[in-house]
This record gives sequence, C-alpha cells and structure tokens, in this order.
Amino acid sequence: MHYDAIVVGAGPGGCMAARVLSRAGFKVLLVERETLPREKACGGVLLPEALEAIRDAYGPLPAACLAEDGKGVKGARLLCEGGGDYLLPFSGEGAYAVRSRLDAFLAGESGAELLDGCEVTGLEVGRFRARVRLQREGRGETAESTYLVGADGAESLVLRALRPEFHRLYAQPALERSMLLIAEAEMEWDPQWVGLALPRGGRGLGRFFRREGLVFLAVSGGGESGWRGELEGLLSFLGERVGMELRGEPVRRSVVRNRMGINGNYSLGAGCALLVGEAAGLLDPWGFGIHLALESGRIAAESIVESAGENVTPHLRYRYRMQPVLERESGWRRRFYGKVGALDTSALKAGGGFAARRDRRALRRRI
Repeated sequence: MHYDAIVVGAGPGGCMAARVLSRAGFKVLLVERETLPREKACGGVLLPEALEAIRDAYGPLPAACLAEDGKGVKGARLLCEGGGDYLLPFSGEGAYAVRSRLDAFLAGESGAELLDGCEVTGLEVGRFRARVRLQREGRGETAESTYLVGADGAESLVLRALRPEFHRLYAQPALERSMLLIAEAEMEWDPQWVGLALPRGGRGLGRFFRREGLVFLAVSGGGESGWRGELEGLLSFLGERVGMELRGEPVRRSVVRNRMGINGNYSLGAGCALLVGEAAGLLDPWGFGIHLALESGRIAAESIVESAGENVTPHLRYRYRMQPVLERESGWRRRFYGKVGALDTSALKAGGGFAARRDRRALRRRI
C-alpha cells in the first residue's frame, strides 16, 4: 500500500504531524508499536503552549483527557538543599494530562489511518521514497510513502536507520534511564505546582508532583544502583522538607530519555524523512517535553505540505523553519537566567545573596 506520508509513533508529536498532513489532504498512515490506549511513564504536564497547540489543531481538549481533579498547573516549585524555596512559573496556566487518554484521542482524531500494536522492523529511505517493513500480530507487511516522519522517541529506530553514524556517536551515548515511582503518600504540597528538588549528595534533579490522590517521583541514574541511591536521597529530603510519607507498595516504571540535545546535538532527519520530538533531540531541561513534540510535529508537517510538488526535499525547509526553535532551546544553556526552557527562573536571581547564587549554580550543574 502506498501513502503520501507515514508517521512512526503516535505520541503527541506524531499525532500532530498526522493531523496537519491529513487536513492538508495527504493520505497518512500512523504507526504505533503499542496498542492504544496505552500507559506511558510520563508526568503528562501540558504547558500553556501545548494546550494552545492542541486547541488550534484539534479544538477543545475533552475533559476526559485531563486529570480528574481538574486543577491547573502554575509552574514549578524548586526546593534546594540549603533551605532555598523558589517559585518558577509557566507563562500561563497549564494542566495535567492522562497520557493514555490524551494520546488515544489525538491519534483517533488525527485523520490518519491508524495501525497500533504494529512494530517497525526496518526501513529504507530514498530522496522521495520511504519503504517501511511492519510486523503486526505475527504477520509481516510493507508500506511505502513519499514522505516519512519519525516521532518514535528517545530510542528512535527511524534515527538509527536514517543516520547510523550519528546515532552511534551522539544518540546512543546520551540515553539516560530514569525511574518513575507512583505511590499513595501524605505530604504538604499544593498540586498546582510541580516539584523540583536538589537534595544534598544527589547527582540529578528530582521531580515530583501530586495528582489524583497519588504522588509521582522521578529520578535519574546510571543503572539500578544509581537510581536507587538518588531515590533514597530524594525521599529523605522530601520527608524533611514537606513531610512526605509513602503509603503502601509503590509502582515503578522505567523511563528512557535522550539527552543528546542538551549537548547541542540535534538531528532533524534527511531528505524526505523528518524527525520530531525526542527523536530529533528536543528535550525540555525540566522534563516538560510535550510542547516541543507538538511544535516540531506541526512544523515538520507544514514543511512537507509546503514542499509538495517541488523538486526540493522537505528536510531543507524543515531545517530552516526549526532554526529559531533550536536557537531558543540552546540559548538557556549560555545564560541560565530569565526564561529557561518552560520556566521563568527570575526568582533565583531576584533574591540575590550568597544562598541564591549557590542554588543557581547547583541547579545549572544538575540539568
């Protein structure tokens, strides 16, 4: 079967690309490895920019896609080891999404032909031709298209097949395994603020938030011993600072992130194949990456639409249109004040004094 475009990955970035292409009249195949709806180890924080992007492309987001408590998200509250406590707001009010429902809604309303529970086992990409080998319910099949969008996350198969040397040198070494812990807990915390923590002795930035009666904690580390140490330190720190007490047996979920973009290594694809979201290296430093996936998915699809009928591959247009985004995402590393990723960090500078400067340096080292 031949399509105008094949999109690999039915997360927010892939669904946005499929939606824009379908509305432009393209025949689109949306391929997802898992069967939808599926759980995803993700905080599900939708920034104001993400909510606006979804409204523009899909209309109002159904209430079922949002957490049951219906409370908005104002930003992040940062707790530092020396007692520092800072509010880092978003540009407006965000929301918590239930990823299983959100992704199922976005995929179902994308206008594309959806193949979920379908694994990509290989692909070949030419200048204006992509051939994708698929495995579904034990049967192999092949689909072809003029364009391809890779939105398949941190361990992107599309990136690995498209640019194997780049993958070996930059993407593979930048993979970072994190652990998400979900538990019932008691703590003194306003759920409208995402928690960020810099406990003493930790190597990374701890993340936590309350949602629907549960507490979610995320830590990074190299291997099981690494994340266990980080988690123990975070739990002890939060017990002292906000009185956290876990109830019952927690649920653990492993998460893989690709931090190649933090080091300035991005890959937007090549020729007729474009990469979006984390597959391209786009990663918010605080872990709020859904808005970057949506933004890059939209720009990738628009670049394909604008290039259709021309003897120029869409990668050139996509690279040009993404340049301001890459400069914006790289800029915070040079200055690290004011707007850093999704958050306004002015509070870290406004207070002045030794403690604030120390906390700012510690935060910069860890992210």
